[in-house]
Amino acid sequence: MHWMTWTCTTNWSISGQVNEGIRQVSRGKALKDGPVIFQFEDLPSDEDRSKKDLTLAELNHLFKMYLQERGTHKEDISIVGQFSLIFNDPKFARWHTLSKSEQSDSLSEQVIMPQVFNDLTTPIGKTAGDDQIIKSVLKDAIQNAIDSFSHAAFLQKKYITRFPGVKIILFIDQVQERMVLAVVDNGYGEKIVKPKKSFTGQEYGDDFAARLVDWMVRRFFEREAGDVRRDIAYTGGQGMAMKKLKIELKLDVDIHFLASGAVFELRLKSYF
Repeated sequence: MHWMTWTCTTNWSISGQVNEGIRQVSRGKALKDGPVIFQFEDLPSDEDRSKKDLTLAELNHLFKMYLQERGTHKEDISIVGQFSLIFNDPKFARWHTLSKSEQSDSLSEQVIMPQVFNDLTTPIGKTAGDDQIIKSVLKDAIQNAIDSFSHAAFLQKKYITRFPGVKIILFIDQVQERMVLAVVDNGYGEKIVKPKKSFTGQEYGDDFAARLVDWMVRRFFEREAGDVRRDIAYTGGQGMAMKKLKIELKLDVDIHFLASGAVFELRLKSYF
C-alpha cells in the first residue's frame, strides 16, 4: 500500500490512496479506507498521532451509530467514496481560553478549504450525479460542523484529547435502492441555538427585524433546546442553510444528532 503526502498552499496536507478509483459498487470500500486530509502536515508527537487515531475511530463509530438509528445494516450498504478532514489546529485544545474575537479569527481560517478538498469532492459529486450541487451541500454541512467544533471546544473542552474531524461518505443503500451522502462530524452532537447573523456576518440584536428573522428561521427547524451563548464564535450565515437545501433546492436532507457528534444526510434519487 502506497501512501502519498503533500502540502497545500493553505497548510492542509493529505495522506491516503487517492488514485484507487471511486466506483467499487459491487464490493464497496471498508469504513477505514479513504484519504485523510490534515490542516497542518506535521504530526510531530505521539500524542498528536494518538489524537488523530481517536478522531478517526470516533467518526467511524458515529457513522455506525447513524446506520443503526436509520435501521440500516452495514451489510446492506456499499461505500463508493469517502475521505476525512482533520482540523489539527492546536488552538482547539485551548479554545475555552480564547476571546470571542480570537475564536472568530481562527474560524475564518478553518472554513477555507484547500484545492485537494475540491479534487476529492469532484469525483464524489460526479458519482452522485451533480458535482456542483454536492460541493454546495458539503460546504453548508462542513461549515455547520465547524460551528459545532467551536461549541464543543468551548463548553466541553473536547479537543484536548482528540482533534475536530469530519468524514464524508457516499454510499449506496441496497435495500432502499438509493444513494446517500453522509457528512459525519464529532462536534457537540445536540441541537444548539446559534446567534443569527446578517449577510455581513454581524449578529442581529433584539430589535423587531431580529425577532422577525428568528421567527422565519424557526419555521423551518425543529424546536431547539438551550440558550444562545453569545460568548462563543460561529462562522455565521448558516441559519438558513437547511431552508435553502429543503425549500429552494428541494433536496431530501436531514441531520441526525448522536451521543458525541452529528451526521448530515442527503438522500439522493434512486440509482436504479
